[in-house]
Amino acid sequence: MQQPILTINEISFERNNTFLFENISCSLVKGDVLQIAGTNGSGKSTLLRILAGLLEPESGSISWKNKCIYEDAETYKRDLHFLGHQNGIKMHLTVHENLKHYCALTGITYKPSTINSIINKLKIDSVFNTQTSYLSAGQLRRLSLAKLLLNPQRLWLLDEPATALDSEGQQLLIDLISQHQSAGGITILATHQPLPLTVTMKKIQLGSAYVS
Repeated sequence: MQQPILTINEISFERNNTFLFENISCSLVKGDVLQIAGTNGSGKSTLLRILAGLLEPESGSISWKNKCIYEDAETYKRDLHFLGHQNGIKMHLTVHENLKHYCALTGITYKPSTINSIINKLKIDSVFNTQTSYLSAGQLRRLSLAKLLLNPQRLWLLDEPATALDSEGQQLLIDLISQHQSAGGITILATHQPLPLTVTMKKIQLGSAYVS
């Protein structure tokens, strides 16, 4: 049996003197995909932000490679990629300039051939030199997904990653997650509607005690 890489132990979070969720526990190994499901307001994004180390829970602990994420936060954050509701895109820059800027911010070596390969894979090559303020919401989401490939990390935390994507874009996302899983990466995604993934998923259903 594989040893857990990420362990979530009895996480609880309180808002306005009421628990948003309580005693959430789960262990993930290489290649695991976890869906955090629930209705709007059930705490999906909050739980994801806790897992990203951006919020602290009221109680409970999170361990990455047997270390508390708060004790070695920098190492943990270097191993994860958090894709939130906001795409994190500079709207005055082109698609190409955004990815080049992202390389500079994260210390990645800028390689035009790599960027070209990624934008071709995500089918946004036709807007390569277009200012992103002119892009559709779906194209912006694809550009945001490009960062997952440009800066590969072992842990992906994705908040409603299929937002604004058409059926082709959703299939591209499904392919990315499947490839990440095959490479031993871990994916945690918060969604109110499940993606038709072919991989086996674990699930946390917020608003109930259901964890599988």
